[in-house]
Amino acid sequence: MNWQKTACQKQILLFLFSSCALLFAGATVSIDAKIVFCVADNIYVMNDDGSGRRRLTNNTLSADSDPRWSPDGKRIAFTRYMDKEKIQTSSELFIMNADGTHTQRLTHNNVADADPSWSPDGQHLAFTSLRGGKLDVYVLDVATQTVKQLTGIGDKEQSAAPDWSPDGTQMTYERFMLNVNGLAPKNIWVMSATGQHQRPLLPDPQEGDTLIMRFYPRWSADGQRILFDEFKWRGKHEKHRYFVQRIGGRAKEVADINARLGNNWIAAGASWMDADRAMLFSIKRSDKPNPNYDIYRYAFETRGLRRITREPSDERNPDWIQGALAVSPHGKLTKLWGEIKQAPPAERR
Repeated sequence: MNWQKTACQKQILLFLFSSCALLFAGATVSIDAKIVFCVADNIYVMNDDGSGRRRLTNNTLSADSDPRWSPDGKRIAFTRYMDKEKIQTSSELFIMNADGTHTQRLTHNNVADADPSWSPDGQHLAFTSLRGGKLDVYVLDVATQTVKQLTGIGDKEQSAAPDWSPDGTQMTYERFMLNVNGLAPKNIWVMSATGQHQRPLLPDPQEGDTLIMRFYPRWSADGQRILFDEFKWRGKHEKHRYFVQRIGGRAKEVADINARLGNNWIAAGASWMDADRAMLFSIKRSDKPNPNYDIYRYAFETRGLRRITREPSDERNPDWIQGALAVSPHGKLTKLWGEIKQAPPAERR
């Protein structure tokens, strides 16, 4: 019996050692943290360092875009262009499980429905639609598929690309300004989640020789900042820059990106990651031969910039979700097994 007891103890110790190793490994490597993104016409997932790439959709006639994790990480919402040969005529909202199974279509219109964004409780999707004759923001109840219009009621401006605040009370979105000359400036706006109190986050760009358009607003997890891309065009000269706008404060340019990668790039989506300590973004560097979109990571604290993807295909629209074990040790408590074992029973629970 003693040898059985000893063997059992060895197995327990081996299990505990392996568990601790995984916990401490989480401080330096990605464990089950996922990036969802698009490769050409399909949706993929990968780890934070670019490893573990796996395709979730396999399209031949359609094209997928705009993937977004649900707050619990169990589902992915996305846009599907129903006929990629006529990609601008019809797109619908879909959801699927995180492993690519159980694909469900949510909208059934011969118009553009796109840019899904989950509510924090995972019960609704804000999205862009042309169903009213122009681009506006709507909200869809995932369970009942009922839809409510939020913007464009009684005005002619167009709105797109909504993103929910982490407390669920507000949304940020893109809003086109009226322009009779055909080139419409675009600004980032904020409104309540019911569509009330619509207002610009920044002063509206002034019309003139320089066209300013702001894209892809994304709310930080702490609810204090909004990340967006700004495009300036003047004749043959154009420039994209990323900014972080503090609510009630000033916009700060993420200047390291242009300083290191130059000014000749086009953006295709961005998101926060790692508890707002970093951002993911996709750009195409126009100054390179045969350019394509790649995904980069920028860390705000260390100012580290890293290219994550290096494939010849377009890789864009990244979105990040916290994994089962954190990729960063910040804010996490570490304990040795001996400390847990010696702790009072109430502390072990």
